[in-house]
Amino acid sequence: MSGARSAGLQRDTDLLEALASPEARPAGLGVVRLAALTGRGASQVSRALAALEDEGLVERDPASRRYALGWRLYALAVRTTEAHLVGVGGPALIALAARTGETAHLCRLHGLRVATVLTAEPGGRARLRFDLDDIPAATTSTGRVLLCERDAAAVRAAGADPDVLAGVRSAGHAVVDGEFDPDLAGAAAPVRGSHGGIVAALTVSGPAHRLRPHLAGHAAATAAAATDLSSRLGRPV
Repeated sequence: MSGARSAGLQRDTDLLEALASPEARPAGLGVVRLAALTGRGASQVSRALAALEDEGLVERDPASRRYALGWRLYALAVRTTEAHLVGVGGPALIALAARTGETAHLCRLHGLRVATVLTAEPGGRARLRFDLDDIPAATTSTGRVLLCERDAAAVRAAGADPDVLAGVRSAGHAVVDGEFDPDLAGAAAPVRGSHGGIVAALTVSGPAHRLRPHLAGHAAATAAAATDLSSRLGRPV
């Protein structure tokens, strides 16, 4: 992709990100505010929004003249792997939280960062979310699970130890106890799609002093829940 096209795509992405922000809900944002948020001229923003509207990526309220995310983004979103995981992952996540008594998460790897897409607390419902973790993936149980079958280049880029990842592959789960933060511990296991590859991870995490005596059991419970979710996704297990 040429530099000009890449820059144009980044500018369009910045507009979509602004329209996905809490400020844009529920009434949308006008051209002037979007220009201020993205650091661009109002006329440039107006032209870009018109092009995005033609493609169904944004839509404009005819009365307020404010913009919001468009129908095509939603149509694409419901076909993503995250949407499918969210749709079928709730029961496994709720059961894991109930069994361990800890908050459970369903996570994916985006680039080299772990994104949490679904969370369940003991006795609660599964809640949709999308949080990108700033903690290096190679230091967390979730990140190690998600990296353990990636190619050598990805492993190097993440700063992960190949021997540690080999151990994760062999065990079928990962456990971390205070490696990044001495007060945190967690266990994670891979979720596999119909093709057999790792598409996500289930994890439980919390204060190390509370989890430490139960980490082995939590790891086994997490692996069992991940196997159950894998079967729901069509993976023969």
